[in-house]
Formats: sequence, structure tokens, C-alpha cells
Amino acid sequence: MMVPSQPERPTRPRPDLPLAGLRVLSLAEQYPGPFATMLLADLGADVILIERPTGGDPTRRFTGHFEALNRNKRSIALDLKSEDGREVFWRLAPTADAVVEGYKPGTVDRLGIGPRQARTRLPALVYASISSFGQTGPLGARGGHDISMQGMTGLVQGDDPRPAPLPLADLASAMFAAFGVVAALLGRERNGTAGYLDVSMLDSLVSWRSTVLVSELNGLDPAPYPPLDPGYGVVENSRGERLTLSIAGEDHQWRGLCAALGLDHLATLSTVERERDRRAIADELRSAFRKADWALLEPQLAAHGVGFGPVYDDREITTDEQVVARRMIVDVPGDGDPPGAGPDERGGRVRVVRQPVLFDGAGGVIASRAPRLGQHTRPVLRDLGYSDLDVDALVARGVVVTHEGGRS
Repeated sequence: MMVPSQPERPTRPRPDLPLAGLRVLSLAEQYPGPFATMLLADLGADVILIERPTGGDPTRRFTGHFEALNRNKRSIALDLKSEDGREVFWRLAPTADAVVEGYKPGTVDRLGIGPRQARTRLPALVYASISSFGQTGPLGARGGHDISMQGMTGLVQGDDPRPAPLPLADLASAMFAAFGVVAALLGRERNGTAGYLDVSMLDSLVSWRSTVLVSELNGLDPAPYPPLDPGYGVVENSRGERLTLSIAGEDHQWRGLCAALGLDHLATLSTVERERDRRAIADELRSAFRKADWALLEPQLAAHGVGFGPVYDDREITTDEQVVARRMIVDVPGDGDPPGAGPDERGGRVRVVRQPVLFDGAGGVIASRAPRLGQHTRPVLRDLGYSDLDVDALVARGVVVTHEGGRS
């Protein structure tokens, strides 16, 4: 099942979105900062990427990754190591409500565009730094990627240790950064002062492991994950298809499962009894699933309110009827590029995943696809009072890059 195309949208988000009227400057690359600012942009913030002139965000070479995280944003290419580049930044910063950066601690301060300078010049500017280990502590100055954070938080274990298939520390820190920026902006409205946000990838994953760590620290009983209930796991149906069962202590769902499978002798078992004999019960469940006609069993499971679902590959996710009904996959119009111009062969139109929060039934607006490198350098600088001759001079000196042609 394919998602119907969305209607053409205006080039800027609607003014009724929650963050409309706010501007965020993004100095962040790779994953956490781009994901955080994508959430803000989808909810109406005017996000301006400030990218290095020589190639921009390094993840531009992974076209799907960059497209996924940078829709609804504008791009200027600016050499922040140059005096002229820093002057442009400080002319742009007063127009912004927040800055998000993702360099190693101390980098933006050395460049002269960090939170210390911002606090002096622009006390109302919210400034957020996302880093591997945070701005303080014995590892503060060290860089690191997701696998190191997962390893330090107990997530890389077993005989064949490897990280989770999602960059959990990247995503966790991105969510906390977006939440922190919005909270800081609300605080500014209430008390008139902005704040500096120090977001650590490691801290974020430690926080996500709170239930395990609080149990460990206090000698308390953690809730095991995965749950020990044999009704929670992966089974195979009569067609050889894998599916998930998600019964975790719900006795009424267990009774429904047993009724659908004809396992009446197991139906009265309590959660504790099921957990105690989970291995033998799980074997019996797997056998019953393989024998039962799936065409008849699937509607019975649904009728009994049993939690279950298919096991998909990446492509199947996007065509699932529930995902389609929730309009999680949307079409984003291009900007007039001819077919084949750029990372796709879709004539400039791409399909993306919307942010999942609905406000009164409506999600954010995805008004434009990821920008070309420096696509908005000239119009942004014009708004700051630079003439076209001024911009051309900055281009000639390598301070900025403009890209008013094909897609980067």
C-alpha cells in the first residue's frame, strides 16, 4: 500500500505551528544535532544550518541520511575560522532565539562564537552544546561515537558483543537537546533569561537506563527486559513468517491467546507461574503457532485482544497499513530540479518520515526537502544587510559559498 502524495506546500512552515516565529542556528553535524533541529524545524522553527564551505556536513555523502534529518532547514556555507566568517555569525546571531552546536568541548569558544561570548553579547540567546561526554569531567575533552557510549552504559555485552542496530546515544541526546531548547525558551518567556544547555550523549544513555541502575544502586528488583513472560517474544506462524507476541503480565491477553491456539490447559496460569515455567511453555507456544492455520488464527488473536505484530524489513515498514493510516510517510516536493539532478532520481521529490507528535490531530509541516549546500547563503546575508557585491566579495575570499544551481 503506497502513501498518497501530499499537496504542494508553501516554502516556509505555517504560522500556526507551535514553534513558528522562532529561529535556531545549527552548528551541529552528523546525527544528534541534526535530529534535534529537525524536530524543531518540523514544528515551525526557522532552522539555519551553518555549514563548512568545503563540503558541508560530512554526512552529505550519505544522501539518505542527510535528506532524512535536514528537511525544513536552510543552509548557509560559512568559514567560521575566518574573521569575516565570525563577523557574519555575530550579525546573524541576534536574529536567532537559539544556537545548537555539536563540536568537541571548547571548540566554539576557541572560534570566538561559543556560549561564553554569547552570554556577554546576547544574554537572551539559548545556547545548546551536544557532545560525547559533556563539557566537564575527566572525559569531557574526549570525542567519541555512539558505540563507545553504548559500551559504557552496559549495552554492548554477550559472547558476540556489538552495539544496538540504532545509534541510541545519538538519538537520546537529540531528544534531550530538543526538549531542553524548548524548555529553555519557555523559561526565557517566564523569567526573561536564557540558559546554556550541556547535553551529553553518555548522560543521555545513563538516564535511559534509570530503571536498571536505580535497582542496582539500591539492591532493588529490576523489571527484566525482555520480560520473562513466555507470551513475550518472537514466534513463527504456519506460513513460515515471523511475528511478535507482546504479552507482559496481562493475564486476560494470555487467556485469549490460549483460547485462539486451543491451549486451554495453560489458560489459567498466572504471570508468576508462566514466568517460572517459561521455557517449556514457550516451546509449546511455538509448536502451536506452527500448526495453526494463520489465515484463521490471525483474526482470532485480534478478536481476543492479544498483542502481536509482524516482523518487517525496512521496505515493509513504509507500506504497513497502520503506518500509512497515520501518514508517517509523506511526500516532500522538490524545488524544481530536473529528474536526476542530485542524490535521487525522483525529479526533486522525496519521501520522508514525519515527526510523530500530533497536535490536535495534525503533525508538523514538512515544507521543503534538505537544502543544497549554501543554497540560502545569499538570501540570508541579504536579510542581514549585505549587498550582492558584498556576498560576491566574501565568495571570492572563500568566506562563504553560494549554491544557486543544481543540488549538492
